[in-house]
Amino acid sequence: MLTKRILSSIVGIIILFACIITGTIPFLSLIFLLTIIAIYEYNRMLPVKSGKNFFLMTTFSILIISYTYLINRGLIDTVFPALVYLYLIVYFILHFLFIKNNFLESLSYNTFGLIYIAGGFSFLLFLREFSTAPFNKTTALWLVLLATWASDVGGYFTGRFLGSHKLAEEISPNKTVEGAIGSVLLTIIVVGIYMFYLGYYSLYWSIYAVVIALTGIIGDLFESKMKRELGLKDSGDLIPGHGGILDRFDSLLFTAPVTYFFLIHLLV
Repeated sequence: MLTKRILSSIVGIIILFACIITGTIPFLSLIFLLTIIAIYEYNRMLPVKSGKNFFLMTTFSILIISYTYLINRGLIDTVFPALVYLYLIVYFILHFLFIKNNFLESLSYNTFGLIYIAGGFSFLLFLREFSTAPFNKTTALWLVLLATWASDVGGYFTGRFLGSHKLAEEISPNKTVEGAIGSVLLTIIVVGIYMFYLGYYSLYWSIYAVVIALTGIIGDLFESKMKRELGLKDSGDLIPGHGGILDRFDSLLFTAPVTYFFLIHLLV
């Protein structure tokens, strides 16, 4: 299991690295792909009578990601409120024509999925284009990727070999207090080294590292709670040793928005 997990991680890192360094379009294409797969997994997880709508969620996920890309390129002004109202209008029409009942429940499931998945992935596009000093090109994106990776790895191995005190047994039996401490410590170290490399280290980045490590843990527990509520072990089986896209990116869907707003308030 551990070997599969490591090999899958290596392959995933290579693909991600290639898409990031080869330009905006390959990375945008990767975000589209990850979002659509994650939406599919989310829809498959939901109860049959939840009023889920894969077509609607996929369509508006593509619109959200496209909107983010166009904003980043300076091609359009902010039109997000219009997009929200368009979604509500289209959703009501489709629900009226095809679903007929459980309107609020259906709206809640589908809207949450859009915010959680498409919203989370869209912040990776914002971070890739973040260019306020000391960040330029892709360095802000690498910050959140390295920090989230450190949080996951530190938590996994510390919990695996030293963990004895359960953190949230009713949600995720394998999570331990020791793992959480290891997650925070490794994130502080990795973020510190990275910011020192960029020539911009300060105490703020240690605070950022702690916040991101804890946010990553919350993101992981959030998805675990969702799966437990739905009686599932994994969101999918696409990635050997990890599960599905949501299983692999659960922390990042939380840490990416937090990183973006942290940088906005600290640097802009």
